[in-house]
Amino acid sequence: MKFTFSFQKVLDVKEKEQEIAKQEYGTTKLRQLELAEQIEGLELVKDHVFRQYNDVDRKTVKEILEFQQEIDHVSLRMKRLEDQSQQIQQEVEQKHQVLIKKNQESKMWNIWKTKSMEAFQKQLDLSEQAMLDEMAVLRYTRRT
Repeated sequence: MKFTFSFQKVLDVKEKEQEIAKQEYGTTKLRQLELAEQIEGLELVKDHVFRQYNDVDRKTVKEILEFQQEIDHVSLRMKRLEDQSQQIQQEVEQKHQVLIKKNQESKMWNIWKTKSMEAFQKQLDLSEQAMLDEMAVLRYTRRT
C-alpha cells in the first residue's frame, strides 16, 4: 500500500507561494542594491563637482553659478534616490516578513505530511505484524 497525503494539493500551493515570496524578496533586494549603487555613483559625481568648485582660481561668476546649479541638481537627484531607497527598504522588510510567514506555513504543512507518513507507516507495520502473528497461530494450530 502506498502513502498518499490527503492535503498534497494544499502543500503544493504553499510551496509555490513560498517560491513566489522568495522571488519577490530577491527582486526587491536586487532593486535596493541597484539604488545603493546609483547613490554611490551620484556621491562620486558630487565629490567631483565639489573638487572643481573648490579649484576656483579666477573663475567667472557664471562658472561658479553653473557649478552651484550642478551641485544643486546632483543633491536633488540624491535626495530623490534616498527617498526611493527608504521606500524600497520598507518594501524589502515587508517582503521579508511575507517570506518568513510563507516559510513557516510550508514548514508546518511538511511537518504534518511527515507525521501523517509516520502514522501511516506505523499502522502498516502493525497490520503487517498482526498478519504475521495470525499466520504463526495458524501454523501452530495445524501442527497440533
